[in-house]
Amino acid sequence: MKSAWNLVGMALWLLLICYFAYIIHDMRARRLRLIVTEKKSFTWRNFWISCGEVAIFLLFLWGMSYTTFFQDVKKLDTNRTTTSYAYKPLIIRYRADQSDYVTVRNGNGRKPIQNYTYYVNGGKYLVDSTNATVVYGKSNLNVQAETYKWNKEYLDHLDTRYQHAWVATVTTTYKKNFFNGIGLHAGRQADRFSLIRIPDKSFMNVVGD
Repeated sequence: MKSAWNLVGMALWLLLICYFAYIIHDMRARRLRLIVTEKKSFTWRNFWISCGEVAIFLLFLWGMSYTTFFQDVKKLDTNRTTTSYAYKPLIIRYRADQSDYVTVRNGNGRKPIQNYTYYVNGGKYLVDSTNATVVYGKSNLNVQAETYKWNKEYLDHLDTRYQHAWVATVTTTYKKNFFNGIGLHAGRQADRFSLIRIPDKSFMNVVGD
């Protein structure tokens, strides 16, 4: 477990499950009492009590589901997340026919995803186009990368220092606190995005259709 604060979320989900079991038991018990005491299987009072119990359950289910599964990390304030940046120069791969900094493998299907393979000092990395992008030419940012906060002056410095061949990675992590624990996110990585910069398209080896 990344943080003990996540026990808060686990406890809340357990309470929600227990409440759901209680609702089923209570509905059945009230109906049986009606049949025994009033010789009826339905009354409006009993119906509205059941509706209220279900409404409360659905409200808390929506709240827990949203907090756990559907939060947009980009819209959270800095009290909820921390952001770190890492910058490394790319290592060129020399080959007889073409030398490249990154290999792009195109996927198939209606919404194909590209896979990018690149090398830096310390290893080989494989990322896909859902959390990475390749930029070349005069600008070191594109539309996809612009959605993240970058120090553009430092990116220009990287262009000069590494001859337009580097990778910048931004990582967002949930802080270890009570509110993140509710959604079971405390201490967990929220988002990771890599900006792969190459001088021009000739340094990109494209594989596939």
